[in-house]
Amino acid sequence: MNLLHEPAPFGLMLLGWLITLPALGLSLLAVRRRFLPSSRMQHGWLAAVVATSFLWELHVHSAVGLDFGLLGGALFALVFGGARATLGLLAALALHTLLTNGSWMNFGLNGTLLAVVPAWTASALQRLIARWLPKNLFVFILGNGMFVTLVVTALASALLLAAAATRAHPPAGELSEHLAYSLLLAWGEALVSGMIFSALVVFLPQAVLTYRQDAYLPPRRPSA
Repeated sequence: MNLLHEPAPFGLMLLGWLITLPALGLSLLAVRRRFLPSSRMQHGWLAAVVATSFLWELHVHSAVGLDFGLLGGALFALVFGGARATLGLLAALALHTLLTNGSWMNFGLNGTLLAVVPAWTASALQRLIARWLPKNLFVFILGNGMFVTLVVTALASALLLAAAATRAHPPAGELSEHLAYSLLLAWGEALVSGMIFSALVVFLPQAVLTYRQDAYLPPRRPSA
């Protein structure tokens, strides 16, 4: 997480921009005809942008330069879909960078790790679950809200630590300890995100754009 504020190696910064800019363009193309279906969803998307921006402030500052904390990208993607999540997470990153005097040179790399990787990975896993697992409401909630969030958060956290380690050069023991703490935190984030996701699916299903009620709760057939 310290990549939000401190410069990264030039090669990583360049790679980040080469990934983030095309992802931004593809996301804009994907939503060009209809960004969000209603003003209520637009307000929810904007609220999620602000909430995620402030969520990234809740990270632990490490003496060796390998910070870790909550990410929120997986839940964003599960609710709004991959393209809208990419745009929202990039907007959250821009807001966070502006408010905290972060490193704009790192924006491409941070965008890759905090927006593109979580959003695209979550979308890919969602498609796999929809294709290979039964069309069951509990499978949808637990598979996406718990499993997808855990995998996406663990992957993003590991990549963040790996990118930060190229600059901080921590001892191997410190890196493994931070990785263990990040994976433990990923499990906690998966639990919280799963509860929020399940509540939205049950009480406000129209707010979850990746949920298809006709597929998971089809109308009952009339009895003979």
